[in-house]
Amino acid sequence: MTVLFWMVAGLAAAFTAVRALGVERGTPLVQLVSYTPYAAIGALAAGGIVLAAGATGPGLLCLACGLVLAALVTPRLVPRRPAGEGVRLRVMAANLLFGRGGTAALVEQVKVDDVDVLALQELTAEGLAALEEAGIDALLPHRVVSPAPGGGGAGLFSRHPIDGPGVRTLAPVPMTQTWATVLVPGAGPVAVESAHPYPPRPGRADVWAANLAAQPVPDADGPPRVLLGDFNATLDHAPLRRLLRAGYRDAAAVRGRGLRPTWPYRTVTLPFWTPPVTLDHVLADRRIGVREFGTRRTAHSDHRAVVAELILQPSSG
Repeated sequence: MTVLFWMVAGLAAAFTAVRALGVERGTPLVQLVSYTPYAAIGALAAGGIVLAAGATGPGLLCLACGLVLAALVTPRLVPRRPAGEGVRLRVMAANLLFGRGGTAALVEQVKVDDVDVLALQELTAEGLAALEEAGIDALLPHRVVSPAPGGGGAGLFSRHPIDGPGVRTLAPVPMTQTWATVLVPGAGPVAVESAHPYPPRPGRADVWAANLAAQPVPDADGPPRVLLGDFNATLDHAPLRRLLRAGYRDAAAVRGRGLRPTWPYRTVTLPFWTPPVTLDHVLADRRIGVREFGTRRTAHSDHRAVVAELILQPSSG
């Protein structure tokens, strides 16, 4: 039993070191790091059990690992001071699961949440047609779309006029991201992009990391930027944390909801016991305030949509 207890403690220590140092490499480790909140609970529970069994050394090591992991995770549950006054911009991001989530229910949710900008991932031609039939253009008449078969398509819809629309193609696997400068009345331009890095599938963790590294970052001399969508990463992944350090804040974490899971919402392709994690995010330039954050059901998709109310500084003109 002593050997078993030390093995458990060794695994907890190895996991904690990988997460704390941000050195996850390769698909198994990248995927395991997604479950850091569960590992924190597991290490604390294991420490209590092992100590109760009389194995002081491995028990204390498990507890120490659990406390370190908890310290890394719990700040996402502490809300910061809400944003002050300014110009409201409500944004939503939704992964449509190969276009299946492009439904009248999604359009109705856009109406209910009074969304100004909608970012879509996995937009197909069929999904776009379904959204158009449901009346998306009446709510959000300005758009830049790049539908594609499978999961590589994207779209950006806006209530306000847009300027400089474009499509970014991530390599080597062709994942597209649509972007535009949204001209928000009373606040001026805001750069918005629908993000969708390739997932860390077996043998493709390097593509995942490269796609995250290729995401646009805020420029102090340019307009404020919002990057939202399915990042296929949690805040425990080093590449996403590097993106935050480049000038973003995670809207969910700002409001103390950074552990609210978004995937898998429906067990479409995964076993029912798959632990849910937080892969969908709204990253807002630090010049932008965050007043609200929430998740919404997306029919026929395995992701929940994310919604945030952002506060922009009023324009001086």
